[in-house]
Amino acid sequence: MPPPETEQEVSHDPPWFQNGITFATVGDAAFMKDPATIVEYGVPIDPKVMIEPPDPATLELDPGHPGLGDTAYLQRREELFALCRRHRRENLGPPLVEYTPEETRIWRDVSSKLDALHRAHACSIYLTAKEALGISTKEIPQLRHLSARLEDETEMHLVPAEGPLAYRTFYSYIAERGFPVTQFIRHGSHPEFTPEPDMIHDCLGHVPSLMNRDYAEVLTLIGRAAFTTQDPLQVLALKRFSWYSIEFGLIEQGGQTKVFGAGILSSTGEIPFSLFSKDVKRRPFVTSDVIETDYDPSRMQDHLFVIPSFAWLRNEIEELVRRFGIPVV
Repeated sequence: MPPPETEQEVSHDPPWFQNGITFATVGDAAFMKDPATIVEYGVPIDPKVMIEPPDPATLELDPGHPGLGDTAYLQRREELFALCRRHRRENLGPPLVEYTPEETRIWRDVSSKLDALHRAHACSIYLTAKEALGISTKEIPQLRHLSARLEDETEMHLVPAEGPLAYRTFYSYIAERGFPVTQFIRHGSHPEFTPEPDMIHDCLGHVPSLMNRDYAEVLTLIGRAAFTTQDPLQVLALKRFSWYSIEFGLIEQGGQTKVFGAGILSSTGEIPFSLFSKDVKRRPFVTSDVIETDYDPSRMQDHLFVIPSFAWLRNEIEELVRRFGIPVV
């Protein structure tokens, strides 16, 4: 990061506070005074994990996952885990998968319900892109075919993912215009919500918007910045920025609040909860607040930020990357 240009510039910049840790601002870049730990999901972690994340070689499901007691589900997950991990690591592209009747049933049930909710509550960027992509509510799409379509439209492509990837690993692919997508379906006992990204979350939440070139450029910028920086604080800040926008953002449109983030768009429970529940705190999207706000990814989100417009969001991420001094803008 560049040194301050003048002594006056240093003295006029306020300190940053991140989860109780002070950061001294120098010019347009922030430096951690105590780099021993940072806090993620309410738990102190080694900052090194943000820069050199783990890459688990076996399936790991969180405690309380609805599929833990289902032997057939676990076997299917392990098969798809091994297949997709090999395709990802060997750069083979998405494999063709023959989905089971139960997986197809869940897809049809959830996708049809989501389609009705999208028409009523999704933002125009998503709706236009989804219509152009034409994902069926009847059959689970093959990622290989969707990837070819995206490459033609926005030069993005899909990368098979065996499960949730660490943030920096995930965005290392996006930096190269690849988007990691899972190929398993959530457990049928809780189709309205998934504690991890699955095929429904990815294909009905993320993938349609990749048909929009401006959206693809914003996502690629976040990816390049997250993969370029060696500062764990900056990685964490970018992660929170993308969580409260790309994953769980709301957006103003025509005097109404619409759904923008993929985590909400892919959940029949999250859409009405995010917009209408009295238990959800909705605040204006202020970047300095967003990057200081921790979250719990294992439950429905009760703290959301409302983006004024997509053009505004694009300007904010460009400005944040410049302020961090990451040489990608």
